[in-house]
Amino acid sequence: MQNEPMISTENKKKVFVETWGCQMNVADSETMLSMLLAHNYEATDKVEQADLVLLNTCHIREKATHKVLSRLGALRQIAELNPKMKIAVAGCVAQAEGEKLLEKASNIDILLGPGKIQELPYLLLQHETNAKTVSALGCKKDRGHDHEMPQEVNANPLVKPTTTGKHEITRYVNIAQGCDNFCTFCVVPFTRGREVSRPSAEIVAETRSLIADGAREITLLGQNVNSYGHDLVRDFKLPHSDRGPFVDLLEEIVNLPGLDRLRFTTSNPHDFTQPIAELFRRYPKLGRYIHLPVQSGNDEVLERMKRKVTVAEYWERVRWLRDVDPEMALSTDLIVGFPGETAEQFEDTLKLVEAVRYSFIFAFKYSPRKGTAAARFREQVGDAEQARRLAALNELQDRITLELNLGEIGRTREVLSHYKSRKEPDVYYARTEQYRLIRIASKYDLVGKVAQVEIIDANKTALVGRLI
Repeated sequence: MQNEPMISTENKKKVFVETWGCQMNVADSETMLSMLLAHNYEATDKVEQADLVLLNTCHIREKATHKVLSRLGALRQIAELNPKMKIAVAGCVAQAEGEKLLEKASNIDILLGPGKIQELPYLLLQHETNAKTVSALGCKKDRGHDHEMPQEVNANPLVKPTTTGKHEITRYVNIAQGCDNFCTFCVVPFTRGREVSRPSAEIVAETRSLIADGAREITLLGQNVNSYGHDLVRDFKLPHSDRGPFVDLLEEIVNLPGLDRLRFTTSNPHDFTQPIAELFRRYPKLGRYIHLPVQSGNDEVLERMKRKVTVAEYWERVRWLRDVDPEMALSTDLIVGFPGETAEQFEDTLKLVEAVRYSFIFAFKYSPRKGTAAARFREQVGDAEQARRLAALNELQDRITLELNLGEIGRTREVLSHYKSRKEPDVYYARTEQYRLIRIASKYDLVGKVAQVEIIDANKTALVGRLI
């Protein structure tokens, strides 16, 4: 292992961090920021004052590279007034485009993929030393070929708990990197690599640190959290219960002192198990909400997507959860206009949404991604038809969301307050156990507090509550 670079603590430099995409990118950005804070940097929200601009990019949607290049063009103009500014591009666009991105944008000083973010301090030191563009691409090493793991897979001493000084109420913790599922529409296995789980000791240590820093709600993140730890068990023969490593991890974290809520995402339904569902019954801190992506309501489309689950099997998972609590709130991901999707198959998706009655959905038009199998499929659905289907789906879900929210009026709910409004005095925003956003007026400081509220009004976006 290299020794960490020693950088003077005098004359702190300023870093501006811009994050696009998923919650995992948010967690990665906080990890990189924590490393920079330990190496003579301080955060700034004014890009024109930054010594370092860090763009953490997302490659899931179409034209992701164009978006990055457009932002780099704007930064080039800003840098004309601030010649000392350095630019680092991280994340999935950096990994997917690699050296091609450097050819298109000469103002990139540092390029690193999501599997190499721990190398950021070294890359900065290299760039400061030779003034040349430096890069670190590639994915995390597969556990099966890593012979230098610490005994009993203890926490890596170079990986420090994320401490950015934010003292936020809700924080994210990545528990695994990459994905082994290779859904035909998804670029993640190519940008984040095969699945590699973090040691549980490392995850628990980071979570304890965040709680000590003021967090009251933790969300565990992974491309597929349900399969957490299977690689560790396979490669290191670690002990675990018959319910699986992820259940063991959840039980260890949910019992940490000072934690009010524990959530996790994303759960691929094909390996979402009944023991995971039963944890919601045993531990109220898990709340009454889960994100369970289905992508389509038609079995033929799901098979072409390589989702490894049928609609009937998906319904089985929904029943497990609603047997625990009939009011269990669900959200999901849906893709409309997948190659070959007929009008009748899309109607099956509408029927599923109507029947499950999701609290909210993340719906997207299918976007072909280079390197994925679906990009080569024939019978691509036209843009106009995709737009029509997306509008119909969103219209249906908007009605359901409004009905569910209006149905909350008169109910009493337990909430965790996340933040105070910046625009309205004595107004706080919180989340119910079902993860519904709620607005509360109070002369008391509610941030980080658990409280009982009565729902007195609602719209499609949020509830309005009154403290009891």
